[in-house]
Amino acid sequence: MSDLNGDFLKADEKIQQGNEWTDTMKIPVAGEKMEFGFTLLDERIRQMVQSKLPLEEFRDYRSGGMSDEQKRLMELQRKDDLTDDEQEELIELAQEVNPEDEGKDSLGQEAVDALMDAGRHAIEPTDDDIQDVINADPQTQERILGEIPNHLDGDVVRDGLREYMRESVEDQPFPIKFHIGQRAFMETISVQGNGFQNT
Repeated sequence: MSDLNGDFLKADEKIQQGNEWTDTMKIPVAGEKMEFGFTLLDERIRQMVQSKLPLEEFRDYRSGGMSDEQKRLMELQRKDDLTDDEQEELIELAQEVNPEDEGKDSLGQEAVDALMDAGRHAIEPTDDDIQDVINADPQTQERILGEIPNHLDGDVVRDGLREYMRESVEDQPFPIKFHIGQRAFMETISVQGNGFQNT
């Protein structure tokens, strides 16, 4: 944090930190562990989730409503470095556990839908994703970005890839949105009122 005396600029700096905050989580997709980036939820999406998902109910679900297998799956998804055995366990658990069905049983369909919508909005390209698009052949770039812009830099690719990712996860069969939605919601409510955490 820089040396600012005015409250408005201090607040603005915190807001900018929130807008730029990202993290990653590991989600198995079709038998392979993949890393997805996500960001904090904006105010509109956070309020939408909270209106359909009472915080107390969500805490109960997180602490006792999940199966032991789903808790272990989420624990492995948060770890930065997995051993070979843990990677194998992560993929096996992903094939056994259906988090969306467990969520529906504990939270209801409306709450699960809200978390999935939040996950779609929170998904964020990682630096590796962006570099892959920059290095891709023109056909792949055009498929992802639409018309290829004259000046292709990281910011342009990030914006285009973010929209492409949101569309891609809309109807896909894997619980990417549900996992990201839960994590993004938890991170968002954890930083409210006390500044933004360092990554």
